Amino acid sequence: MGEALRHGFANLTNFAGRDSRSLFWWWVLLIAVVVFGLSMISGIVFLVGSMGSAMQAGAVGIEQEQIQADMMRYMAGSAETQAWIGVAISLIGLFLLIASFVRRLRDAGLPVLIAIIPVLTTVVASYANLAGVDALRAAMTTGDAQLVRESSSGLGLVAYAGYLVVIVCGLIPSKNAN
Repeated sequence: MGEALRHGFANLTNFAGRDSRSLFWWWVLLIAVVVFGLSMISGIVFLVGSMGSAMQAGAVGIEQEQIQADMMRYMAGSAETQAWIGVAISLIGLFLLIASFVRRLRDAGLPVLIAIIPVLTTVVASYANLAGVDALRAAMTTGDAQLVRESSSGLGLVAYAGYLVVIVCGLIPSKNAN
């Protein structure tokens, strides 16, 4: 594992050569942990403020529906910041992944142009998340949880297609070097 991490960091911008499956998957595991960790920290930071006011409201006997509506209105103010942080985290993950993915494609005997797919899906999902901020903020301001669920476009889910391509290509066995 340590070798894979050293190799990954040493070759962040090296698109030449090949990465074995084990090297690639250890590196992807690190990326997943980093992206998940950054996302969790970001979410917790934004949630803490709204939770404090919710606890105070609950202590004085305000109904749960009103507390949820107040929390959504509070979080609406930070929706754009949260979206930009999410985009930044996605781009960090993509930056950490892309060179290793190109080397893995080469090792599996696949065309390196396949690497465009996760790049495009990340860009499209990032755009969709940023473009939907105003609708999400407006829905959150109403305090209606159903309206918040309906306001998400679903286009942000396109990133999962890129993840699927990375997983499938990462599973293909290595080809003999020419």
